[in-house]
Amino acid sequence: MKANKTKISLPKGFSISNALDEKYANQPLFLDKIEKANQILKTIGLPKM
Repeated sequence: MKANKTKISLPKGFSISNALDEKYANQPLFLDKIEKANQILKTIGLPKM
């Protein structure tokens, strides 16, 4: 599952490594967090600003 990538302005000297996408994509820790976050969004929704 890949999210739409948008251009992010990072502080000078920082970069995003695309190699990390696949390295951490299927680790259970992150899958659990994503599942929990999606459940919260479905039940509560996004905060109103």
